[in-house]
Amino acid sequence: MRLRMLAAAAAVLTVAATAACGGSADESGAVTLRLGFYAAAGDPADTTMRQLVKEFTAANPSIKVELEVAPYVKFFERLRTQIAGGQAPQVWLSDGVLVQEFAARGALADLTDRVKTVDAADYSGIELNRDAKGRIYGFPQGAQTPVLFYNKKLFAEAKVDAPTADWTYDDLAAAAKKLTKDSNSDGKPDTYGFRAYSPGFTESWWPIIKAFGGDIVADGNRKVVVDSPQSKAALDWMLGAMGKDGFAPDYATTEGLGKGVVHTLFATGRVAMSYGIYARTLPAASAGVDFGVAPMPKGPAGRGNVAIVNSWVVSKAASPAQADAAWKWITFFSGEGPQRKWAELGEAIPINKKAAATALPADRRQAFLDSLDAATDLGANAVWSEYTEALSKRISEALSGASPVGTALATGQKEAQEVIDRFYAGQTQ
Repeated sequence: MRLRMLAAAAAVLTVAATAACGGSADESGAVTLRLGFYAAAGDPADTTMRQLVKEFTAANPSIKVELEVAPYVKFFERLRTQIAGGQAPQVWLSDGVLVQEFAARGALADLTDRVKTVDAADYSGIELNRDAKGRIYGFPQGAQTPVLFYNKKLFAEAKVDAPTADWTYDDLAAAAKKLTKDSNSDGKPDTYGFRAYSPGFTESWWPIIKAFGGDIVADGNRKVVVDSPQSKAALDWMLGAMGKDGFAPDYATTEGLGKGVVHTLFATGRVAMSYGIYARTLPAASAGVDFGVAPMPKGPAGRGNVAIVNSWVVSKAASPAQADAAWKWITFFSGEGPQRKWAELGEAIPINKKAAATALPADRRQAFLDSLDAATDLGANAVWSEYTEALSKRISEALSGASPVGTALATGQKEAQEVIDRFYAGQTQ
């Protein structure tokens, strides 16, 4: 094995898993496969991925893997440049919400026929990766779906029964009010019952709107439909939680903490309940919080379950031999053994159902798996980042009190739809 560094300006660490470099297959039949993923150098995900690559190349000596690794932001900044220049890795790990963006740019191979060769019943998340025409451009790597986290100690101290699968939003509010405490009598709670708002809308207004019977997008995720009475009812509930009912920190308090700190509110005991994806188990466990998870409460339309499925994708520019090698890597990584090793990191729900059934902690397993099974996608399309940014801006104005809810929803829908229409105007695929 030898180490090969890309140019310093690339800001991406490249490690050759074997000695070869070059194009598709050489005279000996060996194939060089550039594999990209995002992780901080030396963190557990980086270490585990490298171990799995070693196992893969040992079992497939004709495939020589070169890794391209960088932290999340740097990875995708560079990747977009690589795609534009025709230099993307032959296989890479994509944030699930970005798969459709890369596919729309003509960067990805269609995996629909390859996926037909595996038993879809063995995996979670495959259907969430289909585009409006039923095509699959990414194979699941790990899943995230929100559930209700609750602090067992704070529940016991307040003599409140733990959440159940029968809870409604009225039950959540009633419990949250009892859990909200102003210990120093300064007029402001030091412990809130629930965190209603989060800059990460996957754990905030998106599933709440769906639970109240609203939706964000429809018609293959190309029509914005958020401006509805049901969406207004959902945001009004959130405003009440942060305002007159007082059981959730308000928008200014939450937003002022910064995105990273917001996600530590539960781990530090400042809120007794919070919606959280599977990755939130890590800070809570690290902080020593005795916590449980339960299904999200039911609204008028159900639970509003959503999921993000991070996925392996294959470059459309890969040679046939490289594409075959990439698919061989994907099926290897999706196997029960590698998935169990990846699950030990605690950062995502395994997409291999056999691994998920045994690798997840028993007291948290069912809530997450049930949520994942019931989840819809997060409105992914070719301009997901842009249209959700436009919509989030307006919904944030409503939740901060800067704009009436109805006005914010109408304006947000109009602006988000304009983003989508600009891209898809004249598109045939």
